[in-house]
Amino acid sequence: MRFTAPYSLIPSGDLASHFHPEHLADLRASGLTDETIRAAGVHSLAPRFVEHFFKSVPAEVESALCFTYQDPSFARIKIFPALGKMKYVQPPGTSARLYMPFAVRAGAVSICEGEKKTLAAYQAGLNAVGIGGVWNWLTKATPIDDLHLIDWSDREAIIVPDSDVWQRPDLLRAIYALGRELREHGASVLVAQIPQEGTAKIGLDDFLASGGMVADLESFALSSRIFRAAAFWHARWKLKKVLEAA
Repeated sequence: MRFTAPYSLIPSGDLASHFHPEHLADLRASGLTDETIRAAGVHSLAPRFVEHFFKSVPAEVESALCFTYQDPSFARIKIFPALGKMKYVQPPGTSARLYMPFAVRAGAVSICEGEKKTLAAYQAGLNAVGIGGVWNWLTKATPIDDLHLIDWSDREAIIVPDSDVWQRPDLLRAIYALGRELREHGASVLVAQIPQEGTAKIGLDDFLASGGMVADLESFALSSRIFRAAAFWHARWKLKKVLEAA
């Protein structure tokens, strides 16, 4: 199946009549404008196509919001309602992909956690790409081929994870490992910290929608003390992979 954006002919300002209201409300809660939504090809997926994302569609799934990728044979959907912790789904048997809704320009690249956050970053003027989750740059412990779609040599890569990674050593390991992978590709890597008050995590889209400025985020190099434990873990993780491959 090919997943294409059906909105190129929709007049400006007419998106509401073509979207499930819950989907459009969800996108706008992330601060996304109609222009950004239209340009990225995000759309409400017709119910008959939801079956392409499940071996058997759960009865609880009522609707799905589709995010198209650079490969028209691949997409991810956000399901409504969520099934427990499962919010996003991709076709069975497919690997993780890099979300590149727009052409990558020269200069620094921001790597965001999730499609909506990537679009929010782009809307804020960043040169943004996305991963579906902190480990979704790997498939079977191997970096995804899509990472090679960008020339990382002598380029600044700024990873912008959700705010909760700084309280979760397991998530911080994933971010550090991604940073090391990008550094091996020649990038100069920074990790931006989204401030969090209380226990509710904050994504980049939430931060921007509340009036936050990317320029105000504190960033850390991989050599920072904050990554000391993650670096120790990473050395053992890499050694384990080498021994398993021997």
